[in-house]
Amino acid sequence: MKRVVNFWSLLGFISVSVFVATEITAGVAAAVWSISGVLHLGTFPTILLGTLIGIPGLYGIIKSTMMAFEAETDPENN
Repeated sequence: MKRVVNFWSLLGFISVSVFVATEITAGVAAAVWSISGVLHLGTFPTILLGTLIGIPGLYGIIKSTMMAFEAETDPENN
């Protein structure tokens, strides 16, 4: 079947993507902040930790955005 792409399905897709991306970003930032604070890390180790935690977070954002697009444009959901 053909995907339903109209204003409302795209608005739903964008809304869900922004919400999930915000939550993942806040979780990653909180994790880096707390681990860095507990271990008293300097600037470079904190940046390295942010990169190590941020890459899986970025993967989660991309994957959830793809899933949101598939769900919002699925003909059975409209």
